[in-house]
Amino acid sequence: MIEIQGASGKLLDNLRTSLPLTGEPCDAPRWRIERLFKRSPDALDQAARALGYYRIKTEPRLKFEKGCWQARFTVDPGAPIVLRQVSIRLDGDAKQDPEFQKLVHDSAIRVGAQLHHGEYEKLKDQLETLAAERGYFDGKFTRKLIEVDPGNNRATVTLHYDSGRRYRIGLLELQQQTYNPELLERFLKTRSGDPYDATALNALHRALADSGYFEQVVVRQDFENAADGVIDIRVQLQPRKRTAYTIGIGAATDTGPRIKASHEKRRVNRNGHRVLSKLMLSQVDSSLGVEYIVPTKRPHIDQISFHAGYQRLDTDTAESTIGKIGLTTIGQRSGWVETMFLDWVVEDSTIGDETVSSQLLVPGISWSKTVADNLLRPRNGHRLSLSVRGAEKTLLSDSSFIQIMAAAKWIQPLNQGRLLLRAEGGVSFAREFSELPASYRFFAGGDRSVRGYQFDSLGPRDSDGDVVGGRHRLTASIEYEHPIVENWSAALFVDAGNAFDDWNPKLKYAAGAGVRWQSPIGPIRVDLAVPTDNEEDDFRLHFSMGADL
Repeated sequence: MIEIQGASGKLLDNLRTSLPLTGEPCDAPRWRIERLFKRSPDALDQAARALGYYRIKTEPRLKFEKGCWQARFTVDPGAPIVLRQVSIRLDGDAKQDPEFQKLVHDSAIRVGAQLHHGEYEKLKDQLETLAAERGYFDGKFTRKLIEVDPGNNRATVTLHYDSGRRYRIGLLELQQQTYNPELLERFLKTRSGDPYDATALNALHRALADSGYFEQVVVRQDFENAADGVIDIRVQLQPRKRTAYTIGIGAATDTGPRIKASHEKRRVNRNGHRVLSKLMLSQVDSSLGVEYIVPTKRPHIDQISFHAGYQRLDTDTAESTIGKIGLTTIGQRSGWVETMFLDWVVEDSTIGDETVSSQLLVPGISWSKTVADNLLRPRNGHRLSLSVRGAEKTLLSDSSFIQIMAAAKWIQPLNQGRLLLRAEGGVSFAREFSELPASYRFFAGGDRSVRGYQFDSLGPRDSDGDVVGGRHRLTASIEYEHPIVENWSAALFVDAGNAFDDWNPKLKYAAGAGVRWQSPIGPIRVDLAVPTDNEEDDFRLHFSMGADL
């Protein structure tokens, strides 16, 4: 057991960490404990000096009793060393570099501050790291010195760095024979003749790797032959296979077993155009679609696509067949993914005893943003989305409406587990709501809505008691997940929500528990939920797969 008296805060932490006795068990040999104990005063002295305490006094005591050793150190740190003179100087091109100026300005090394050797070493490392990142390859310290006067509790720090010239990019070559150079030019934010910037080169690497065009991206910087302030950059690009096929199986309580398959033609031409075909088959939701994708301004982010598809929905609430053709643009603004679309929709649906046939020209826009510490298994993150869509009878549509939908998910660490919060809402402004087909009505209930209730089983009912969907929807959930063993956790949750026509909604509530398995193919959830009313089943089992955000 170790006890240190007379110190607190960072000093206490540093002293304790430095002790050779730290981590020794009670049954360690006596000779070993005594040897380490003798080395402890010197270790404490060095640890104190690192934080500016050069006149520490230590009174050590060691006892062996009650089956364990006890080491007690009573310390008097004395007054700390204070910086009376500080000379931090930049020479060379870095003297005018705002990044270097900010680094020096923000440093903890300043007159009046307590001497801290760690901060001094940190600043040295930061200067050298920044120099390497910004192309000052000839940089060096011309003077680096700490002078300490323990008798007067003061010190002088001298740190002079000569960066030399900042290198510029000479040749910047993207080595490949697959795509038109004009397409690859759109990836470049830095060009030949620009000052070297490792951050910009890393961004180029990420953009090329994220574009979906290349199997391998290697950025080679010719440091060996760099001369006269110029360095050549060559980016070796290995294209992906021209065609890709995928097939997968899954299951959920909402949809039952499902099969997904896709075919992607990654290179229709040298301009980076792609064709993606998708097929999904399930008891509830089956679809077939094709999409022609054209990269635009920023090929790894911005695109325009032309799509056509057919979908068949068959729930206990409604049946629909949907044909759709349209145009979609995807971009990014301040970290938000912005999607604009224009769809021509032909839908035939049966809702209760009502049959609705519609042709709609539907423009819309949506924004979404996902932030997480780990997208596969987030402990801290959120996802936000907002979308607006509508149609107008005078513009090639059978109905007039506007819909606004918003959703939010938050995940926060709580003790050893996670707190998961979810909220979603939608509102409709429609002249004749009965004219809207099923896919433009709101329902609630299911694995990712209100557990304890069947998929799309909540909402306004007609005179026969059939659920026909509502103008608006509101759902929310709070869940706590606690780890049990590796890759397994247990969850408790409460869900609430409903679909409704007026602003006096009668929310449905359910509570339950479940287990989670972090499988190789993603999270798998099994939940048992009990609704709070007596109108529905006593409980419902839910099975679902997919990401948390």
